Amino acid sequence: MLLTDVFSAEAVTIRQTSDPSNREAFLGTQFFPVRRTMGVELKWLKTHKGLGIALKPSALDSMATIRTRGGFQAVTEQMPLFRESMQISEKDLAEIQRIQQSNDPYLDEVLRHIYDDADELIRGAQISAERMRMALLAPQGGTPIIKLGMVDNTQYNYNYDEDGTWKSTNYLELTTTDCWDAPTTATPLNDIQTGVDYLSSVGVVPTYIVMNSTTLNLLTQCEQVQKMFAARQYGINTGYLDKNTVKSIIAGATGLTVLEYNKQYKDYDGTSYKYYPDGYVSIVGSDVLGYTWAGVTPEERTLLGDPKVDVSVMDNGIAIAVQTTYGPPVQHSTTASMIALPSFEGMDSIYVIKVTDD
Repeated sequence: MLLTDVFSAEAVTIRQTSDPSNREAFLGTQFFPVRRTMGVELKWLKTHKGLGIALKPSALDSMATIRTRGGFQAVTEQMPLFRESMQISEKDLAEIQRIQQSNDPYLDEVLRHIYDDADELIRGAQISAERMRMALLAPQGGTPIIKLGMVDNTQYNYNYDEDGTWKSTNYLELTTTDCWDAPTTATPLNDIQTGVDYLSSVGVVPTYIVMNSTTLNLLTQCEQVQKMFAARQYGINTGYLDKNTVKSIIAGATGLTVLEYNKQYKDYDGTSYKYYPDGYVSIVGSDVLGYTWAGVTPEERTLLGDPKVDVSVMDNGIAIAVQTTYGPPVQHSTTASMIALPSFEGMDSIYVIKVTDD
């Protein structure tokens, strides 16, 4: 039995699509849905939509006044390439050759190990895309910037607000007794309303507020929120509220739906991080904020259709390449690659608040 009889790039993509554990979408795809592009450069228009401008009056039989378009900037960036491979050992290849019956239970264990390697690479690509989206949804420090680090002596950073214009209007940083971890003095409902009012003033309909459970738990202990609950419950006081009650209070007071996002990932060095950081909330309009643009990887562009390499491309643009090199030693490698970068056309439709000092 050959490895190619039981393992292929197409089988990997089908497994990823049909596995129930992979059906839960990342939160970032709600605000930055995936779209494909044929190139490796991303170009999008950075505009300020804001409020509508009244039409100027004009005399009959006169030429129409030419209206200049509102300020916009064409942003062009070269999208980063993400790519890693994993090798299938000669021992695994020998075990597959040894097994003659496809229903041998040991074969299932060998194949599970091989497919898990491929799944790990695909998850890694999905994690990289979600990290980029979260860097825009919750810009730490108030600057929407994607930092990918150093690769081949090149620093890959993408700053979406180089002149600080967005930060000056769409970001609020609380300090000292205003912070939400100061339960007796904080006024979180007022802070949230500030963001709601600002977005409404520029023509955006505020719909969601995103935070993780650590930040949401701060609200369960906040006196202002507890007093709001007591007022609604005819003077019944409580020293603690559960998270669902807090969500309903926020919805009733501000009209926003709370999206609690607690997923985590591991960085290249094995350190665990939260996709959405502690101490931040993002108030978002109902429209998408941008798109996760997926380009054409070298594997898709040059190897798709090559009989020497088995290549399959997923809907999200991740390419899987399976190749055997007849050494010696015989090497069977699985490679996952992705070219991706989010655009941020709707950056004026989000208001971010840093609610703690740390």
